Amino acid sequence: MKAEKGDANAQLQIGNIYKQAKGVPQDYKQAVYWYTKAAEQGDAKAQDNLASMYSKGEGVPRNHKQAVYWYTKAAEQGNVPAQYNLAIMYEFGWGVVQNSQKAFYWYTKAAEQGHADAQCILAFMYERGEGTPQDYKQAFNWYTKAAEKGNVGAQYKLASMYDKGEGVPQDYKQAVYWYTKAAEQGHADAQCNLAFMYDKGEGVPQDYKQAFNWYTKAAEQGVAFAQHNLALMYYEGKGVPQDYKKAFNWYTKVAEKGYVGAQNKLAWMYYKGEGVPQNYTYSYIWCSLAAAQGCEEAQGNRDSVMGLLSPEQIIQAQALAAEIQYKIENPEKALREALVAEIQYMIENPEKASTEAHPSVSSTTPKQAPELIGAGTGFFITRDGYLFTCAHVIEEAKTIKISVNGELYPAKVIRTDANCDLSLLKIDGTFNALAFSPKRTVVMGEDVFTMGFPNPNLQGVNPKLTKGSINSLTGYMDDLRLYQISVPVQPGNSGGPLLDDSGNICGVIVAMLDAETLFKVSGSLPQNVNYAVKSTYAQALIDTLPDVAKRLPAPSKNISFEAVTAKVQKSIVMVLGYK
Repeated sequence: MKAEKGDANAQLQIGNIYKQAKGVPQDYKQAVYWYTKAAEQGDAKAQDNLASMYSKGEGVPRNHKQAVYWYTKAAEQGNVPAQYNLAIMYEFGWGVVQNSQKAFYWYTKAAEQGHADAQCILAFMYERGEGTPQDYKQAFNWYTKAAEKGNVGAQYKLASMYDKGEGVPQDYKQAVYWYTKAAEQGHADAQCNLAFMYDKGEGVPQDYKQAFNWYTKAAEQGVAFAQHNLALMYYEGKGVPQDYKKAFNWYTKVAEKGYVGAQNKLAWMYYKGEGVPQNYTYSYIWCSLAAAQGCEEAQGNRDSVMGLLSPEQIIQAQALAAEIQYKIENPEKALREALVAEIQYMIENPEKASTEAHPSVSSTTPKQAPELIGAGTGFFITRDGYLFTCAHVIEEAKTIKISVNGELYPAKVIRTDANCDLSLLKIDGTFNALAFSPKRTVVMGEDVFTMGFPNPNLQGVNPKLTKGSINSLTGYMDDLRLYQISVPVQPGNSGGPLLDDSGNICGVIVAMLDAETLFKVSGSLPQNVNYAVKSTYAQALIDTLPDVAKRLPAPSKNISFEAVTAKVQKSIVMVLGYK
C-alpha cells in the first residue's frame, strides 16, 4: 500500500476518503491520522485539510493554535485556501495574536491568486484603512475583481462606490448595473438602493413599478428605509394601487423602529382613520413620540389631539408611549422579555394558559394579544418563507407566529404529516434557507448538531447550539422513521434541524425519550436519548408540493464550521402557537 510506504499523495487521498465517507464509514480520526502523515511530509493540501480539522474540532480536539501552525505551512507553499483561512485567523485573533497587517498580507496573497472572498475583504481593508493605508482606488480595483466573479458583497460595494463617486467618477448607470447584480442575489441593501434609483430616475428611466418591486423585496428583509418608502407608495398609490391598510402596516413597522417621519404619518392615519379605525389615543401616542424627536408638525398636532382626550386617556396614552419608546430603544431586550414572560406563564400555569390573560408581546394597536400555548423551533427550507417545525408544537394552536430577527410574522399551515410529527408552514418575506443533505442517509457515529431554542424561559431566547452523533439508524422500538441521536435537546428544540458538518439538513428534532416511561418499562433511566425524524420523510412531504420542491437550495459544502453556524443561525426561528 503506497500510503503505508510513505507516499504523501496516497496518504492525502486516504484522508479524503475517510473524511468524505467515500466507500467507507466516515471517520474523522482516521482522516486526521492520514492528513498528519502527509502534512508532515510537506503536502500543502494535507496541511490545509489538517488545519481545517483542528479549526473545526473534527477527529481531534479543537485547537486554533495547531490550525494556525498548519495553515501557515500550507500558505507558505502557496495554497490559496490556507492563505485565506490564515488571514481570517489573524484578523480575528484565533489561535494567534490579532494582527491586521498580517491578515492584510495573507488576504493579498490569496486575492492575487483569484480568491473572490479574499479579494472582497482586501478591498474592504483598503476602503477602511485596516492593516494598510486607506486607498479608495485599490478598494475599487479589488471590489471589481471580486464582483466580476459573482461575489455579492463586492457587487454591492462596487455599486455604492459608483453611486457616491468614491475611488471612481460618479456613474449612476454603473451603480444601477452592480446594484442589480447584487439585488438579484438577494442582497437587501442593494435591493433598497436599486429601488431608490428607479424611484428617482437616477441612472435608469424613472419606473415606479420597478421601484415598488425592489422596495418590497428589501422591506420583507427588514430594511427600514425600504419599508418607509414602500408605505409611502401604498399611501400615494405610486407604482401600485392605493391601499391605506398596507401603508399603515408598513408605517407601523418603521415607526416601531424609531423613524420620526413614519411616527408622524402613523399619528395622522390614526387621527383620520386611514387604514385603521380612528383612534385619538394612538394618534396622541405617535404624535408624542415624533415630537420627542423634534418634529415640529407632530408637536403642533399633539397639542390639538390632546384636547380631544380625557385626563385619564392622556395618562394611559403617556404610559403606552413610554412602553413603545422602551421597545424602540431596546428592541432585542423588549422582545426577549415579552417572549420569556409568555413562556414562563405557560409553563408555570398550564391549567390557566387557556382561560386567563397573561404577559404577552404587546401590540401597538388597541387589541388584546392572543394567549401563548406552545413554543418550539423551526427552520426555513426556501428563501420565500417555507419552513418546517414539529406538528405537536402547533397542533392545538389557532394562531401561529414566527419570531424572525425580533419581528413576529403570522404563519399558515401548508401541510402536516401527523404520522411523522412534521408540519410545513409559510410566512411572507425573503429569508435565509437551509439545504437538505445530498446523502440519502447518515452513518452510525456521524457527527451532527442542532440549533434551536431550548427551555427559553430558563435559557433565554437566543439560539443555542448542541453537538452529538448518530447513535442508531432507527428510533424507539426500532422505528424506521427516526434516528437516535446523542445531541442534547430540551423542550423548545422540537422542530429544529438536525444538521451535518456542512450545515445540511439530515433530520428534524422531534423528541427526547421520556424518563418516567422508560423507567417503568425497563427499570433504568435514559441517558441523553433523543430522536430526529429522517430528512427523507420531510422531503417526501415536500415532493407532494412541486412548486415548493423546485425552490429548495443546493447543499453546502467545503465551508468552515464558523461559517456554517453563522448561516444556520440566520435560518432558524422560534415558532409560537396561540390559543
